[in-house]
Amino acid sequence: MKIAAFGEVMMRLTVPDHLLLEQADQVQLSFTGTGVNILASLAHFGHETVLVSALPANRVGDAAAAGLRRLGMSDRFIVRRGDHIGSFFVELGFGNRAEQVTYLNRLASAFGTSTTADYDFAGVLTGLDALHICGISLSLSEGTREAAFALADAAAAAHVPVYFDFNYRVALNAANTHEQMKAYYERILKPSTVVFGSRRDLTDLMGYDRQQNDETLFSQFVRDHELQAFAGTERSVRDGRTYIRGFLCTPAGLTWSAEQELTILDRIGGGDAYAAGIIHGLNAGWAVDKVLAFAIASTALAHAQIGDSPLATAEQVEAFVSHGGGTGALIR
Repeated sequence: MKIAAFGEVMMRLTVPDHLLLEQADQVQLSFTGTGVNILASLAHFGHETVLVSALPANRVGDAAAAGLRRLGMSDRFIVRRGDHIGSFFVELGFGNRAEQVTYLNRLASAFGTSTTADYDFAGVLTGLDALHICGISLSLSEGTREAAFALADAAAAAHVPVYFDFNYRVALNAANTHEQMKAYYERILKPSTVVFGSRRDLTDLMGYDRQQNDETLFSQFVRDHELQAFAGTERSVRDGRTYIRGFLCTPAGLTWSAEQELTILDRIGGGDAYAAGIIHGLNAGWAVDKVLAFAIASTALAHAQIGDSPLATAEQVEAFVSHGGGTGALIR
């Protein structure tokens, strides 16, 4: 499968050794983003992947492009413009201390200031089997929003499945009203095929009745927008231990995965690993239960590595599933 993703690239600066930011005098550099993470995971599953984005026309952009290629994706459709990339610092959690992320000016990035005119969408769609669009693009600027709409519409017209991820961030929408954002999401849901999100996305953003149970709520959303599927995860904490389970709602109904306990080294990117697992399984035509088992194993493994971009291979994920949620203490 050849899959493209449209979304921002960010520079991640990780404080090492579980230190706090004020304790550190060095950071670890990597490049990430929702589309980057999903494509990195899919590349490790054996798919051909292409990122559609914008990077600054300077050495930072060069380094970012090299990092993306190293993760296994093509940078052929990344445009070079401007001189800024959005960035964020990560302070890894430990014990009772939560992981903390601090963002720095992503609105003025090369991607955040890009428009439809910057991209070769016809070239992107040539020979493409699937497209992923991150909902962050609806919040950054009018330019990225209109580009997302144009690409989604073109993909749907070309019968390329559109995978859309809500990724709604209140902090990015100080200049947009709730009704504006709801309308933007309604707009991109029209050409979408499979959507990733949460119960809260449907009730708090889209205005669905929060009194409905999950099956009624998710099924109504799938019917209203004529989707092939709606997928997401749910976390819980019991006795100090964290668990996750995933759902996949199709026109046939709602199915949940078995619950998986998490050992968390770095939780950023876990949802992207789940989305990549769903895309991989749906593309393979697997039964819903098998798709969910693979996807929840993918997110569990992503939580057990440092860095946003999931690096587990399909064979490693399948081994995790076959061993009932573990691969043993040593692999030789």
